[in-house]
Amino acid sequence: MNNFDTLLANINRNNIHPPPEIEERPIRDNNRCHAYMLLGYSVAKECKRIGEFDVILIGRATNHLWKTSTSQEKGEYVNLAQRVKSH
Repeated sequence: MNNFDTLLANINRNNIHPPPEIEERPIRDNNRCHAYMLLGYSVAKECKRIGEFDVILIGRATNHLWKTSTSQEKGEYVNLAQRVKSH
C-alpha cells in the first residue's frame, strides 16, 4: 500500500461533503473562485488535520475526490463558489 492509498483511507469524507462554511478567504480574488478550488481547500484542511502536508498527494486526493463525487456533491461546491464570488 502506498501513501496515496493510505491518505484516501484516512480522509474523512464527512468533513468534505457537504462543504463546510468558509470563514476566512481561501483566495485573494473572489472572482476567480470555482468549485474545484474550494474542494481542494477543504481537502487540504482535512489533510492538515490528519498530518499530511505533501502537496502532490493532496492534489492527487483532490482530483480523485472530485472525480468520485456525485453531481449533487459537486453542485454544493458550485453553490458555495457562487456565494464566495458574490461577497
